[in-house]
This record gives sequence, structure tokens and C-alpha cells, in this order.
Amino acid sequence: MNRAGFRTSLIGLLSLFTAGAATMTATSAHAQSDYSYRYDRQQFRHEGQKIAYDKGYRTGLDRGDDDVRHHRSPDPDRSSHYRNADDGYHREYGPKEEYRESYRDGFRQGYSEAYRRYRRY
Repeated sequence: MNRAGFRTSLIGLLSLFTAGAATMTATSAHAQSDYSYRYDRQQFRHEGQKIAYDKGYRTGLDRGDDDVRHHRSPDPDRSSHYRNADDGYHREYGPKEEYRESYRDGFRQGYSEAYRRYRRY
């Protein structure tokens, strides 16, 4: 191979290598960004479930206190808040049904706490 041919081959090889490296870097950056996005969404979804539980707990405590004060038998199903279980929901929190489950778990806990408090007096 003469010098000109070698030089042309070397330039072609370097161009190919540079293009491959740039593609790998872009793919890696995209993968990193995609992972970060999924992690953020998962974190927010988890936060949404905590928010649902807390909101349900506070509402259940309030509804339970009200039922105790009015001498009603304990029944969280009586509350529309418990049945609907979507107060405060935003789609960023993930699937609505998961939010509802967490909300109802919190509601039951708060509602029970209201009746436990009543028994202490």
C-alpha cells in the first residue's frame, strides 16, 4: 500500500471510530437520562402513595372522631371519602388504583385510631 492509500485508510478508520464513539456517548447519555427519568417517576410514585396514606389517615381520623361523637357504630365504608379514595390524586402519583389502596389503608388506620382514643376516656 502506498503512502496516499495508507493515509486515506487511516482517515477513514479515524472517522469511523469517531462516529462510533459519538454514537456510544449519545446512547449512553440517553440511557442515563432514561434511567434518571424512570427513577424520578418511581420516586414520585412512591411519594404519591405516602401522600395518599397520610391524606387518608387524616381524613379517617376526622371521620372516625365524627362518628364517635355522634355515637355511630364503626363503619369506614359509610364514608364517601373511603369509598372514593381519590381525594388529592394527581396522575403523576401513578395508577389511581394504587393511590386508592394507600388512601384506604391510611383511612382505616386513622378511623381505628379515633375509636381507640375514645375507648381510653
